[in-house]
Amino acid sequence: MILLATIFYICGNTNGITNGITYQLLSVKKIVFILIVPVLTILLSCNGGNGAPSAGGSDSAAAAPLPAATPAYEASLPKGRVVDSMMCKDGSQSFAFYLPSYYTVDKAFPVIYFFDPHTHGILPLKMYKDLAEKYGFVIVGSNASKNGMEWAETNKGAKALMTDVWSRIHIDDRRVYTAGFSGGARVASSIAMQDGGVAGVISCAAGFPRGMTPQSKFDHFGLVGNLDFNMGELQQLDGLLEQSGFTHQLLVFDGKHGWAPAEDLNTALLWMQVNAMKEHLQPQNDVLVLALKVDNEKIIAAARSAGDAMKQQTVLNGLVKTLNGLADVTVYQKQLANIESSEAYKKAVVLQQQLQQTEMAQQQEFAQQFAAKDENWWTSKIAELNKKARSAPPLVAQMNQRSLNFLGLISYMNSNHAIETGDLEHAAIYLSIFKKADPKNADQPYLSALYYVKKQDVPHAIATLKDAASMGYSDVWQLLSEPAFSSLHEDAGFTEVVAMVQKNSAK
Repeated sequence: MILLATIFYICGNTNGITNGITYQLLSVKKIVFILIVPVLTILLSCNGGNGAPSAGGSDSAAAAPLPAATPAYEASLPKGRVVDSMMCKDGSQSFAFYLPSYYTVDKAFPVIYFFDPHTHGILPLKMYKDLAEKYGFVIVGSNASKNGMEWAETNKGAKALMTDVWSRIHIDDRRVYTAGFSGGARVASSIAMQDGGVAGVISCAAGFPRGMTPQSKFDHFGLVGNLDFNMGELQQLDGLLEQSGFTHQLLVFDGKHGWAPAEDLNTALLWMQVNAMKEHLQPQNDVLVLALKVDNEKIIAAARSAGDAMKQQTVLNGLVKTLNGLADVTVYQKQLANIESSEAYKKAVVLQQQLQQTEMAQQQEFAQQFAAKDENWWTSKIAELNKKARSAPPLVAQMNQRSLNFLGLISYMNSNHAIETGDLEHAAIYLSIFKKADPKNADQPYLSALYYVKKQDVPHAIATLKDAASMGYSDVWQLLSEPAFSSLHEDAGFTEVVAMVQKNSAK
């Protein structure tokens, strides 16, 4: 019964765990997801979240064709600074936005719509506003889209957002882009996959929604950390896009499950712009072409120094395809041929396939066995994974760290569900496993605070909230709106926590 409850919880509160799946090409425009792990078949078949639509819901994506009438653009909108909340005219939701300091209603600007899985529209805008300023993009962040929403609700909200922005800001309809992190990446992809009108998608830390079929092609740039439990998914998707004839690129950066660093999004934006030149969506700009060359050469050099033949091949292959027709790619073709014929690369390909299979099996085991194994068993398993993550060769070590991070995700889900249902006995065990698997994750002490409030232990609740803030927790709205914490609002310790979280949020 505990395992079934765990599966039910995961189904209802995430954008579909697509680890342990493979993609199979049926035709150039038809992509389906073939599940090969039994437990994840159950997980992914559930309604809700950003997976399959609920009964009676719609499979259509958010960006329906926009009105043809010419709008009266708002010339008084703030420029050169992030606005955290602008209410849509229909009152349905708010969004964050950033206009370049030189924005004018007399000129059409390209736009990127960002989708965060936790309604934090301002988060990616704060991270990437300097890039928007540099390259002349309007950037918009949804404050409504989040994990756990039904597809119909997600689609309706995204459509309202894009229509509202189109009516206020002078957007270049040929250069509309979407971007998202985790579940937000699935939202960003779905918009482009179903209704078209999107030039490109930047998917960070997750791929396409389960079972959704692209109705048109678009440029796709994938970003994922080498310690992200969704890395295998992005690698599989990138291979499928190659077979499908999509214009695509994948960049693996150093990091865990999160928004990509600004320097890596810079690579994605350069790539998108150069491809837009080839597609005659924007004029050729040799400065940007050179910038992409220099940027990619730095990535290749760093990969060479690290002995990462796979990354060298991926970046070189993408560079040849992207620059071909715009610049001389002879030198990159030679480097690519040398890499692909090297023993190091051939061995790396075999090793990657082996590690993907091992990682998939571990994730299946963790999802199936989490509630069935006791805390001692998990303590031993975590110690084993940590040892391998510290002492094994780099690629093997990274795979074991990704498995630990996946265990952290499963621990989070089970802990949260146990707390919500009042199963405090199991919540204590799951929180302990969570802390051992992912000791630097601020969500663990935050959930612990909810646990202690349920036990009416205010001192420990305040102490664990301070721990969360010390670890970088920054969601002021979540903290203040959480009903369980309402009884703490007059506590001096809680006031101190709020100040700490506000400081984190301002960074």
